[in-house]
Amino acid sequence: MIRFLRYFAIALVAIALLFYVPLPVLVFGPGSAVDLNDVVQVAGYSPPPGRVYLTDVTVMPGRPFFYVAGKVLPGFEVVKRSDYAGTTSDKQFDRELTDAMKESQTVAQIVAERAAGLPVQLQLETKVESLAPGMPATHCLRVDDEILEVNGVRPVSAGTLAQITGSKPVGSIFHLLVERDKRRLSVTCTTAMFRGKPRFGIVVSTQAKSFHVPVKVKFSVKDINGSSAGLMFALQIYRTIVGKPLAGGKDIAGTGVLALDGSVLPVGGAKEKLAAAVRKHAKIFFVPRSDYGNIAAPPGVSILPVRSFDDALKQLRALPQT
Repeated sequence: MIRFLRYFAIALVAIALLFYVPLPVLVFGPGSAVDLNDVVQVAGYSPPPGRVYLTDVTVMPGRPFFYVAGKVLPGFEVVKRSDYAGTTSDKQFDRELTDAMKESQTVAQIVAERAAGLPVQLQLETKVESLAPGMPATHCLRVDDEILEVNGVRPVSAGTLAQITGSKPVGSIFHLLVERDKRRLSVTCTTAMFRGKPRFGIVVSTQAKSFHVPVKVKFSVKDINGSSAGLMFALQIYRTIVGKPLAGGKDIAGTGVLALDGSVLPVGGAKEKLAAAVRKHAKIFFVPRSDYGNIAAPPGVSILPVRSFDDALKQLRALPQT
């Protein structure tokens, strides 16, 4: 009996080690492709022929059991946790993914309806997310500052801000109008070299402060989180509103984080998402340009790297429409 209890205790410890000891990784596993005809309802419109699929991955926490599975099983990938979740806890990461899904739906509506020629009303805000240590921004800006103007110009995206700072020599003085703690302040910042270019040394995010879209869209997404469905949501909304098939009605899958300016940002798990698209027999797969080098086209699937929503539409129009 004592020997049995000893073995039982050892087994419990082994299980605890396998499933509860955290490792600094995440494990991406095979995901699914979801037909957006069943998920996205555009008020007053019906989707044209063809299918658009969002693709996702199964994300498993960094635990020894999942790590071993990710190393030995086909279709799995082990990635650095810090590249996707930073220093957040598993619970915080799950909450961030849930929020990101909601934001991706909002962004998709705005971008798609604007591309369809509808009168979208949008007020943006550009906020400071983080400050690079040792850079000039630490002396003039704070996290959560909203940047209203830089030398009289309203920055509508991180790209706009980079263009403004890059337009003058390193060390130049810039006059900023910011909103901090509900007060407007005028501050002066200089630039320093950061990755070879004049920069303040900040990471910013651009979000919709307020918006109105003329066509209401309802999403019925279950058990999928994250922001990487934004591009495919927008394609589904756009084709439904304009009432025309994309690429002659071919089945299209893909992935891509969509920004409010229409740019398509990198994702994780592109290989696993492509595999999900192949299982659904999709003929076209969209992937952010920056992730294009990480995947290879299987037989029968055209992989289209994209930089923006407009780029995606342009490439689709260039394909045979039959």
